[in-house]
Amino acid sequence: MNNITVYSADNPISRELFSRIFAMIEYSFPKSERRDFEDHYAEFNKPPFRSLVYETDGNIAGFMNYWQLNGFVYLEHFAVAKEQRGQGLGSELMEKLCEIVKCPIVLEVEPPESGETAVRRIGFYKRLGFFTNEYEYYQPPYHKGEQAVRLMIMSRPSPLSEDQFAKIKKSLYRDAYETNGNF
Repeated sequence: MNNITVYSADNPISRELFSRIFAMIEYSFPKSERRDFEDHYAEFNKPPFRSLVYETDGNIAGFMNYWQLNGFVYLEHFAVAKEQRGQGLGSELMEKLCEIVKCPIVLEVEPPESGETAVRRIGFYKRLGFFTNEYEYYQPPYHKGEQAVRLMIMSRPSPLSEDQFAKIKKSLYRDAYETNGNF
């Protein structure tokens, strides 16, 4: 995996490259689980925000947008190009992220009762060493007038205690979503 670049406030991403990533975000995540283009692009000005991008032959094969927060990483968006799926690239990208960050990782997933896609996604993350955490969690709305979305937090390398979960949830709301949790 030689074509990996991590973009951040210290290593800015071009608008053109981000627009290609955002196209993947649009087909991989429902509108309720992603920011608008300008809001998402502005995240690159925030020091804790990073984007790990894997390019091959000038095309984006996959990316991970994440927040390097106090004592853990929040993986906000992770996608592999449609034509690259099912070939192990997602697992390789996760291994690379773990090499880079060397700390616990959390991410949000739709609960299994959301459907077969959610069940498959949870299974994928479990195979990568993530654990489901059964504590109640709602993703704050990305857009005015929308409702919060019930999701689950998965964590690696171990499940979270109730106290750890509460601290992580508070940090996510404050640092990544910029809300106090009243939504």
